Amino acid sequence: MAAGALLVLAANLHAQDIGSDWPEGSSMHTLHMESKRLDSAHAALSDAHAGLLARLERMGGGAPVLAGEVALHHERWVAYRKADCELSGTLTGAGGAWPAVHGLTCERTQVENRARAVDTVRRCLEGLPPDHARFEQLECLEGLVDGFDHGY
Repeated sequence: MAAGALLVLAANLHAQDIGSDWPEGSSMHTLHMESKRLDSAHAALSDAHAGLLARLERMGGGAPVLAGEVALHHERWVAYRKADCELSGTLTGAGGAWPAVHGLTCERTQVENRARAVDTVRRCLEGLPPDHARFEQLECLEGLVDGFDHGY
């Protein structure tokens, strides 16, 4: 709960652009900087995800149905990562705004990694020949699932 409140504070600092008024290296300054970095990472992820969905929509066959599943997975992934990283920040036991800083850093790192993974999946799909088998499409999409192990 406290980390969530600090993340709301981070959003407010960013919106008001007053975080840069804090001394460099302070938790509030760092919180402001991480918030800006997270915004950039989310924008990159949004672009990558839109590109992936557009690619799936153009593929035909069962791909448009997969696009809906991928979109739902993405929404849930974003919500889970946010909650997971907020908890991670809280569990540091740090004082002041540092738990929120740790939470934002965690989230930014995860979002940056996810943007790269989504882009890799899109490039994989783009590299498939026009007469590709459905399993090849599914193999590309496996990159969206953490620890995918084929169920065996």
